[in-house]
Amino acid sequence: MKKTALILLTVFIMIGIVYLKPVHHATFRDYYPNPDAVEASLEKFRTIPLHSLQISGTTWHYLVTGQGSRQLLLLHGMGGAYDIWWQQIEDLQQDFRIISLTLPDVHHLNDAMQGILAILDAEGFSKTSVLGTSMGGYLAQYLLSRHPERIDRLILGNTFAPNDFYQKQYGGLRKWLPFVPAWLIMDKFRKNLHEGVLPAAHNDPVVGAYLKEQYSGLMSKKQFIGRVDLVLEHFEPVSTEVQRSVPKLIIEADNDPLVNPQLQEGLRERYPEASVVRLHDVGHFPYLNEPRPYTRIIRQYLER
Repeated sequence: MKKTALILLTVFIMIGIVYLKPVHHATFRDYYPNPDAVEASLEKFRTIPLHSLQISGTTWHYLVTGQGSRQLLLLHGMGGAYDIWWQQIEDLQQDFRIISLTLPDVHHLNDAMQGILAILDAEGFSKTSVLGTSMGGYLAQYLLSRHPERIDRLILGNTFAPNDFYQKQYGGLRKWLPFVPAWLIMDKFRKNLHEGVLPAAHNDPVVGAYLKEQYSGLMSKKQFIGRVDLVLEHFEPVSTEVQRSVPKLIIEADNDPLVNPQLQEGLRERYPEASVVRLHDVGHFPYLNEPRPYTRIIRQYLER
């Protein structure tokens, strides 16, 4: 009996050691091959103090910057944070009042929307243009379906309309995520970047360094699971005259490794009134690896 108990104790200890192994921590600078003006600009950008707001027991962190009467809300994708837009913000802040947030540990589209609305209200954003990419674009569509009166213009970048594709592909995996060690999840996604995302962006060092940093301690396991939940949650968008009247721009890439052509087509069909810009050979993160052309598209659309 004592020998069996000792074996069981040893097994449990080994399991605990494996499960509690810390996530590999590294920074943008650790992953970025040759520090240059881009790395310096991101480091300087990150010194700008953030605002925080408690909403239903969850702390939201966000940046408010810029000037002018026009307002712009930026919503990042699953592997992002408020500063993924830093190159766009640096260009647009002279003419726009901007909010860029980091999505906290929320698991339902409505909770995410309520947090966003609370931030907009706190900062006096009554009606704002919204730029959302990937998961952020999906969340922006939910906001449009519930509160179109709060949106001045809508830009949907590298995203998808409500669908069952991701549920079929990842719904089963989602059930196991709470039981998988955080370090294993993050290691897996860092490695997965090399299989599709980075090659599509021509292994751009900014894309690689930024995303690897997110999966190296900046994004928590709870945040990650929450973002998976948002992408998997289905909602039925309704089409009203008010929603259709909101000017819309869809930005897509012809080699997006995360949003396939069928999903791109579904987005265009959902919003036939939208203008469409199709980018060539830029991957899923054109605002990182092609920041100047991307920002030019955004500015031209918002300033029409």
